[in-house]
Amino acid sequence: MEAARPQRGAAPAQSSVTPTSEVLNKYCVGCHNSKTKTAGLALDAADLSRAGDHAEIWEKVASKLRTREMPPPGRPRPDAATYVATANAVEGALDAAAAAAPNPGRVPVHRLNRAEYANAIRDLLGLEVDSRTLLSAEAEAQEGFDNVASVLSASPALIENYLSAARTVSRLAVGDPTLNPVVKTFTISKLVVQDEQMNDDLPFGSQGGALIRYHFPLDGEYTIKVLLKRQLYAYIIGLGEPHQLDIRIDGVRVKRFTVGGEAKGMTMPLTFAGNTQGDPGFELYMHNADANLEARVHVTAGLHEVGVSFVRRFWEPEGFVQPTVTGFGKVTSGNYHGNRATGAGRKRRFHAR
Repeated sequence: MEAARPQRGAAPAQSSVTPTSEVLNKYCVGCHNSKTKTAGLALDAADLSRAGDHAEIWEKVASKLRTREMPPPGRPRPDAATYVATANAVEGALDAAAAAAPNPGRVPVHRLNRAEYANAIRDLLGLEVDSRTLLSAEAEAQEGFDNVASVLSASPALIENYLSAARTVSRLAVGDPTLNPVVKTFTISKLVVQDEQMNDDLPFGSQGGALIRYHFPLDGEYTIKVLLKRQLYAYIIGLGEPHQLDIRIDGVRVKRFTVGGEAKGMTMPLTFAGNTQGDPGFELYMHNADANLEARVHVTAGLHEVGVSFVRRFWEPEGFVQPTVTGFGKVTSGNYHGNRATGAGRKRRFHAR
């Protein structure tokens, strides 16, 4: 069956969509006018061509048209195409009014706080930066939050702070071959107990130490130096027996050291390190046994994981069980035959000019 062809000279089909003003007058103004004010709404006094003057009213109209809540059931209603076209026209008028006269409100533009800034740099550039050292501390709202736009204003001094942070971040991201060698020190608190594996990214069977994520600014040779944990009077703990210490870059071991068990001469009495000294050779060793725990390795620019840890040894002390040492006795004891631990690490950068 062949479809009927339009005759030549026939007039084109007319659109069934009624102009917006006619739709509103036909279906809406009859109830919502200055005389009846049904639901407190008077559409005859609101001009759609100046939608910005009555934006709240036209927002309600657009919402009712989109959900087809108006006209109410039992009253004449437009067809589906008219609903869509009228809603589009109302929303278009609102958008045009907002673009012509933008109103940002009284709340200032929300700048990034320190945590958001660090997260943005990480996501955009792949850099882990310490925003606490780059940016000033945030003010807090009355509720205690520091991510509320009303408290995240931008003073001239703070803008300078962000510009300085941007210069630092840009140098890290691009790399500057004219940088001078620097030393970066990472310190582990003496209160941290290092009797177990310290990080999931350190090897199984490791003990103590730390995993440091560090951004190396350039391709070059870096010296990684490890300092061991000391008690109150700077005696290195756990040197009564030899222990193996590993340095790793991204999980790959670059060097292993053996430290401990080489003290000569008479020792100090147990728990009396610093109060009663041993022989001079013993004292020298107990303060300087970690002097040569450093590795010089070539590292590419970018973020890498530097891991330092001991190879764990499973052992139990023999003899009578002694009470646990706490308080002042713990921080002064040399823990001569106990577990060893790391105290700090330094990275010194070298590169070719």
